[in-house]
Formats: sequence, structure tokens, C-alpha cells
Amino acid sequence: MRDSNGRFIKTNRICNIKGCNNKHYAKGLCRKHYLQENKEHIKERQKRYNQRNKEKIAMQVKQYCVEHKKKIDEYGNQYRQKRRKHISERVCQYQRTHKEERAEYRKQWAQTLSGKAVQKALRHNRRALIKGLTKATVQRVYEDNIKKHGTLTCVLCFKHIEFGKDSLEHLTPLSRGGNNDYENLGIAHLNCNIRKHTMTIEEWVNRKLPEKQKSG
Repeated sequence: MRDSNGRFIKTNRICNIKGCNNKHYAKGLCRKHYLQENKEHIKERQKRYNQRNKEKIAMQVKQYCVEHKKKIDEYGNQYRQKRRKHISERVCQYQRTHKEERAEYRKQWAQTLSGKAVQKALRHNRRALIKGLTKATVQRVYEDNIKKHGTLTCVLCFKHIEFGKDSLEHLTPLSRGGNNDYENLGIAHLNCNIRKHTMTIEEWVNRKLPEKQKSG
């Protein structure tokens, strides 16, 4: 409310909605009910403002991202962790409640041409993975790794490997012409082994060098 000179006068008015005792905001309503009653109008006004000030808003967003990069990264990591956990829980719940249906589907899929081809390829890969590989060779690889580094150490990232997180690494993958000879074997973190995928050890090193230079 304004006086004769156009100045605002403080009032003790409250919201006109029955049962609401919140302080008056505009048009006889409190802030909460005003926003509810004028939702479409406010949305349209905000849309027009965004269209007129695209460049200004873009600059503000860019500046905010630069100034709060650490906070945004932390929020992103938290969101991804929550998202992965949520998806994992939903998948586990689905698997528990549809166990018989999934078993029947796998049985039917195994009889299709695609299913038979995949199973044949998996059997071939398993045979190739252990072809010429002996227990003595694996034991020698583990023992020599510990003798060289003093503790079980990853040949890809050169960090200590905790018990149960180790895997046998082919420096030159079998799919790239590698073999199961002692000279082509090493011990690596399971995660590092998965990340290396079908790269040779030379390709892995050349890929990791730029990452170290950036972090350094």
C-alpha cells in the first residue's frame, strides 16, 4: 500500500485465503498462495525474460561453473554414486522377483542362432585363455612380482594390489596375437586389466603418459 507521496506503508494485512494467517504479499495473498494462483503467469514471464537475456544468463552460468567447479564436481560424484546405487538396487530387485522368467528366457535364447553363436564364441575364448597355461607358470609370475617389488604390485599402474583384487594380465592380448608364455604375463588390478581391454602394454603406456602430464 502507498501513501499520497507514493511511498510504501507497512500494513498488518494477512492472506485472504480462509485459514491462512501468512503475511500479505500481493493481490490479497501471501507469497505461497500468490505463486500458486499465478503459476502460469510467472512461468510465461520467466520464459520471456530468459529469451531476452540469453547471453547474460549464459555468462552467469559459465562464471558460476568456473567459481564453483569443486562444488559442482563433488555434487556430480554424489549424484552418480546415488544413481548407480539406485539402479543396482532396482536390478537386484527385478532379478529376485523375476528369477523364473529370466531362467526361461535364457533357455529359449540359448536355442536361437544368436545364442548358439555367442555360446560357441565364449567356449572358444575360454579355451584360448588357458591354452598352454600351467599352474607353475602362474605361480612363477606371482612369486617374481613379489620378489621384484617387495609386495604384489600392478604392472599397469605400479600400485599395491590388495588381496582379492588381482588378476592375470596379458601384456599383449590374446586377441592381438599374444600368448600364455611367462614373458607375456603379469599381475594387475582387475580394474586396470578391464580398462586396458585389448590394448598392448605399449599402447597403454602411451595413453597414460598424457594423463600424468596433465595431472602433474
